[in-house]
Amino acid sequence: MDRVDIVRDIVSTKELAVIEQDNILVSKSNKKLNNIIKYSVKKAQEVIGEENIYKEYLIENKDSIIKTNTINTDVDTIEEAMVIINQVDFRYIFGFDVALEEIFQCKFVNRERRISCAFETLEESNGWVENERRKYSEKEISILSYERFGMYVIEMVIKGGDTEAWISYSKNRNKYLYIVGDKSKDRYSVTITFDVLDLYQIFTNNDIKKAIEELSELLGIRIKEIEAIKDKYEKCRDFLRSNLNKDRFLILCELIGEHMSKLETVLNEGLEKLYYHEKSNNNWVFSSSMEYLSVKMYKSKSAVNPVINTFSLLGFIEKPDVNSGKYTKWNRNDITYFSIPEYNEELFLKAEEIAKVMLYNGKRVTASSFSYSTCKEKFGEGIANSIFKDKVTKAKAS
Repeated sequence: MDRVDIVRDIVSTKELAVIEQDNILVSKSNKKLNNIIKYSVKKAQEVIGEENIYKEYLIENKDSIIKTNTINTDVDTIEEAMVIINQVDFRYIFGFDVALEEIFQCKFVNRERRISCAFETLEESNGWVENERRKYSEKEISILSYERFGMYVIEMVIKGGDTEAWISYSKNRNKYLYIVGDKSKDRYSVTITFDVLDLYQIFTNNDIKKAIEELSELLGIRIKEIEAIKDKYEKCRDFLRSNLNKDRFLILCELIGEHMSKLETVLNEGLEKLYYHEKSNNNWVFSSSMEYLSVKMYKSKSAVNPVINTFSLLGFIEKPDVNSGKYTKWNRNDITYFSIPEYNEELFLKAEEIAKVMLYNGKRVTASSFSYSTCKEKFGEGIANSIFKDKVTKAKAS
């Protein structure tokens, strides 16, 4: 079954589900269609490469694109921005010199046919592959083989030539679409459709979040929820720089003064990932791996971990439970989610008291030597478990 047949079957299933008001099946169909689009975007990125005529047009004509396409508006959410972005005629962003509905050759989506077979023996599967290779010797072929339920499974993709495409405006979806397929009357079919966000990902080799960010900037769309996060982090950074000194918070400065740049690195990471935030329990959170943060801090991961956990104890960062409930070989729990509270006098006064306990209440514990056991000893098991989440998750999995 080729891609056209696959899409047609999913769409038919979805249409029937809509009629029968089967919301679960509609949701499953939408998910399958979205996965096909994601796969098609990735494949198109591979075909067209990082340097291409559409990206070149965007870069060389950026000033004129801004001048003629700027919307200059404010919206509340990213979702609202996406709706507006999709209403823009992307022909003038990427340099498509074609009329609406005009047929032209698509250079980044190839025709392809998919064949899946299962065999009882490895010899049978190898023999079939060799026969198919000879049959399609002039075609580009990719093969995936694996064992499942005692059978040898082969998945083969046979790639063809360029496809036809046209650009259309969908009144129902309220967006411009780049449609790949066959427009002839007797065999009309749609292989895949791309909107401006899909095309931006393909031509600039970026993901959807970056596409939204850069198109919003290009079109003059300001997103209030993004601006609010940015404003909050910048105020936190300013408050940190103005108040973490020996005159104001002597003990706190003794504990983390030398590590202030590491806390700023976390704040800066949040600023760099504004469009990668997600909501968790009504708070905005962003994720980063400890390995990545340690590289940015020019320190080893083992040196950074206890300092980050100290920041968490002090209340300067929070580590909410987002996708961290399981520890498997596919999820080593290296990704940490961060939420940044508001930095103010009250927070720093509380942190000063915690710093006194760390340094002067019993055994002296520095930020660099902070561990699960020292945290448990000084602040109790509950606090320790809330900060050292990876240790708790691993313990549950063992």
